[in-house]
Amino acid sequence: MSTNPMAIGTMYETLFGLTFDQTPKPANYGEVLTDGNIIFNLHHRLPGHRIGLDHFGIEVDDLDVLFDRIRSSYPSIGWVKRPPNCPYPGYLSHDPAGSIFALSEKDAAGGNVPKERSRTVNFARWSKGNPEDRYFHHYAIRTRKLEECAAFYEEIFGFIHTKGTAGDPNHYLTDGRLTLMLLPWSIQDYGGISVTGRGPDHIGFKVEDAAIVQSEIEEFFSHFSPGQAPLWLLENTNKSSDESRIRADMIRNSCPISRYEFTDKDGVFVVIGDKNFADL
Repeated sequence: MSTNPMAIGTMYETLFGLTFDQTPKPANYGEVLTDGNIIFNLHHRLPGHRIGLDHFGIEVDDLDVLFDRIRSSYPSIGWVKRPPNCPYPGYLSHDPAGSIFALSEKDAAGGNVPKERSRTVNFARWSKGNPEDRYFHHYAIRTRKLEECAAFYEEIFGFIHTKGTAGDPNHYLTDGRLTLMLLPWSIQDYGGISVTGRGPDHIGFKVEDAAIVQSEIEEFFSHFSPGQAPLWLLENTNKSSDESRIRADMIRNSCPISRYEFTDKDGVFVVIGDKNFADL
């Protein structure tokens, strides 16, 4: 849910080489971008909705087979059709802790989204890199039900499930490209700062060189007047940014591959890294 889908989307295009989906959509829908694999929907914020990360989506071969599997193993889990203001068909469901995800059948959601990525004009202005080297790497959720939710995603969707090592309490579930990262949530972690709810925590991008991309992000930010940039940098601690810095430290400490953290103007935490979880 975004306050300005075009401005925020252009930032992701510029820094990570994402491409806009040009498929006709309702005028009030917002913007859609892709890395050739993941579809990134930026909805206009609706009344009563919080801005920022709302849910993630899973594409499956056969919805009827999936629903039968859920009925059999998790009878308390329900689903509903996606609302009519969404241009893509499908359903919304949830895991045992209540985190929302969308469901669609293969090729039903985003079938017209281009798979090949070229250097857009905005990306070329800021980077000499190849956009193919920058893509969505993981989606992180904080939950009180780590074991139960990990078992749910493994059993229902067949994701490859691994646990963290060397004191890492996280669970990692992957389809081979994107990783669903389950982090523990405890209210004790928020002493002295605002307590944010369980659920979506951050998104992660794999990049070719985190130091280079960090410098591009900082250079991009410097070309905006104060308060007008479509992103926030978090490394400068002052009276008004202590809380943001603490939250960034929380993410760095809980995400093994994170080399740099920032937020978009909607407050979505973004991490970049040049390693995969398996590399560690």
